Amino acid sequence: MKIPKNILPSSTFAAGPAQGLNIVRNTKLKETFFERRHRTHFITEKLYKTTAENLKKLFNLPKDFLVIFYPGGATAAMDSVAWSLNGGDVAGLTFGAFSELWNNKICAALPQDIKKDFVNFDYTNPKSAKKLNLKAKLILLTPNETSFGIALPDEMLKDIYQNKSKDTLVAWDATSCAGARLLPQAFDIMLFGPQKAFGTPAGTCVMFLSPKATERAMLNENNLKIPYFLNLAHAVKKAQIYQPFNTPCNTTIWAINKAAQFILKNGGIKAMDKLTKAHAQTILNYAKNSCWLEPLIKDKNFRSYETLTLKITDAAIKDTDVNKALKQTGKVNLIDGIEKYSSIEENSLRIGCFPFTDTKGAKQFEKLCQTLDYIYKQLKNY
Repeated sequence: MKIPKNILPSSTFAAGPAQGLNIVRNTKLKETFFERRHRTHFITEKLYKTTAENLKKLFNLPKDFLVIFYPGGATAAMDSVAWSLNGGDVAGLTFGAFSELWNNKICAALPQDIKKDFVNFDYTNPKSAKKLNLKAKLILLTPNETSFGIALPDEMLKDIYQNKSKDTLVAWDATSCAGARLLPQAFDIMLFGPQKAFGTPAGTCVMFLSPKATERAMLNENNLKIPYFLNLAHAVKKAQIYQPFNTPCNTTIWAINKAAQFILKNGGIKAMDKLTKAHAQTILNYAKNSCWLEPLIKDKNFRSYETLTLKITDAAIKDTDVNKALKQTGKVNLIDGIEKYSSIEENSLRIGCFPFTDTKGAKQFEKLCQTLDYIYKQLKNY
């Protein structure tokens, strides 16, 4: 299939790693501090401290919150939260691949004396969330699920936080939405891999800790059941003096800072939220007027606009064929396609609508719609 070059978009629509800023993509590697020692005063002040302060400003965090650059990406950070902050029991909602990872896989490795209370949440029946144990010492939530394209509404997130027990910590894995969604201040711990809305390399996770979360991490420092690498107390001590826990990738932290600076200069997260929704709405409008696509998540209140999943309703069209056509263009930005998440059985497409995919509007998404329309017609005529 030869798709006309004039309709092909130039952006990446993958769910992550996602499109990065041009200033990041075009900067020479030697200018990103990748060779500089992570314990030097210059790097501490000019890179780690500056980035941490910009992130606190961007997310409007209280001054007493701590910013940690945790090694190993979001999965390692999720592991550390489960081990270091559980307080004896942990609860959460499971409704997709990443909430399942945190609840049913990571927490399964915790000692047997840690009480685990996880609820399978059905977004089509919101009352199922009422079973969440709000008295657990640690509650794990995933505001946006990249896998299925489900989002927990703001009111739901705020309700859980406001009604939790006094000793409860609420932790979020906001990897799929941080920087693209205007989230409420309803957490004690928030972590995110920056490879999505921030458009940076992966491998380093950003963590925000409230004073209560920091206090619990320090209280649990000498708990011999916590593996050394997952003991948050070590990272807390270093972050308090703007140092990383171990040797980080300076280039990733540099890129995070560039992204934070860009967002701050261009209307903040509120503007990125608006831009993300404009991207998603362009795709949704096309789907509504097409005869072969519809949103997988029908309830708008629970639909993620950061990662949009579309169900293919025409049985003659396979998602694998659509992605094969994109790969055959030979264009680097389209080679990864718009593939569904591995655990999704439905014949579907998954499109990253993050702000940096098109910072000037939705032209790239309009081109993607033209390309998808062309592919559909060619497949139908085959």
